[in-house]
Formats: sequence, structure tokens, C-alpha cells
Amino acid sequence: MRNTHLLGAAIFTGAMLSTPALAQSEEEAMTPPPEEQAVPEPTIDTDGDGTPDAWDQRGDGRPDSWDMDGDGRPDVYDQDGDGQPDQPE
Repeated sequence: MRNTHLLGAAIFTGAMLSTPALAQSEEEAMTPPPEEQAVPEPTIDTDGDGTPDAWDQRGDGRPDSWDMDGDGRPDVYDQDGDGQPDQPE
């Protein structure tokens, strides 16, 4: 009889200890996934007009993609790494 109480206490303790972990998993499951391929915020004003129009996606301090048409999305890129927009072929 005494073993039954110990077994019940052990099961109860295990259930209580695992409850926060289960709650955390449910919260993580309810969180929506981040947007795929989100466009980063413009970070560099390359033409001096006061509006950021380029991104430093490589993290080297130089712009590597530009928004040339003003829609807020990059449309010209620096594929060769010279810090200047590549000309369309």
C-alpha cells in the first residue's frame, strides 16, 4: 500500500514538472511563422534626398541593393561586389 502512494506521488510530480514545458510548446505552436523573404527596411540614403533607398544586406557598410523606382522593394543589385548598382544587360 505504501508503494502505491510513492508511485502516485512520483507520477503527480512528473505531471506538474512537465506542465510548463507543454504550455510553452503550445504557445510556440500558436505563434505565426515569420514572413518569408521579407524585404529589409531601407538603411542607406545613397542619393542625398533624405529618403533611404538602398540596403546593406551583406553587412559590409556598403549598399548592395537599391530601390530605383520608389516602390520600397529592391530592384537593382550589386552582384559583382563593387558597391555600385549593376547595369541591366
